[in-house]
Amino acid sequence: MNQEERLRAFRASYPNKPLAVAGVAWKYRICGAGARALLMLPGGELVNDMGFDLAGALAPRFRIVYPAYPRVQSLDSLADGIAAILDAENIARIAALGASFGGAVAQCMVRRHSARIERLILSNTGVPMAHLVRGRKIANAVLSSIPWPLLRGLLERSILKLLGAPAGELPFWRSYTKELFETQLAKTDVMANLRIQYEYHLRYRFAPDDLAAWPGKVFVIESDNDIFNAERRKALRDTYPQAPVYTFQGAGHAPAFSRADEYLEVLGRFLE
Repeated sequence: MNQEERLRAFRASYPNKPLAVAGVAWKYRICGAGARALLMLPGGELVNDMGFDLAGALAPRFRIVYPAYPRVQSLDSLADGIAAILDAENIARIAALGASFGGAVAQCMVRRHSARIERLILSNTGVPMAHLVRGRKIANAVLSSIPWPLLRGLLERSILKLLGAPAGELPFWRSYTKELFETQLAKTDVMANLRIQYEYHLRYRFAPDDLAAWPGKVFVIESDNDIFNAERRKALRDTYPQAPVYTFQGAGHAPAFSRADEYLEVLGRFLE
């Protein structure tokens, strides 16, 4: 099957399940029926089907919880909503994979609901940093002023660049991102998430001893040419000094897409 056929099959095989949490409408997919549970957290795409190939590859071995992010006001609300999903699915403990913005959600969740997380995989992400607050605030103000048709085009091009997918896959991903912003996400969704990313740097501070009493394990995945620069990658490693680190060479921000086979192998080694 080609990518378009695999995406259709994924959506049909793993339909979204609804859940209301504190008045907010969540949706999530359950993929696979393995003995071990894995939480796949979306990045800034907010939806729960961009990682369809990764989820499909892991589904034979894991029971995957793959939520989409609703429009909420804080990372705490996202963490609490995900905990409610685990309750609804009777999952006591889970390994969590958080890539990019999903890594911020995962780090908040392991501190807010530490008993639910047994392993934490932080992929191409960062810790909150106070000196980024001002720039985030200015950027959000600028983006909020851009008309949606223009902003949508900018976001589509940005996602394509960040994915770094092989050239042969670009037509599919152009079609996917066009559909994403035409049918699934509105400007209000995008701006709500950007405000949460701003809040992440404004409100949160993580330290190496935060998880001293937590018995779980952390694994860090990074790329040497990520949009998370050397300073931010070092800050993440310094926050989790005991975590093994795997560094992709030249894989960009999204090695799950640019180096899919290698990424799956790296994940499998840690999870197994």
